[in-house]
Amino acid sequence: MAWKKDIAILTAGNVKVTPDVRLRLVGQNYDLELKDLVMMDAGEYVCQVATLLPIEITHTLEILGKSN
Repeated sequence: MAWKKDIAILTAGNVKVTPDVRLRLVGQNYDLELKDLVMMDAGEYVCQVATLLPIEITHTLEILGKSN
């Protein structure tokens, strides 16, 4: 399983690939958690499971309100 944003691979299995300290994997399902959000975090995050035919699900993150 892998998490991606745009062309960047964020995780591969239970390994965090990105150096972003705000991102982590939680739980047995490797859920993606991102804290201290900034406007640049908005966008599509893709969870991909490697099978003969890869399965993907896309999550869209919207940032609402003002940032401090």
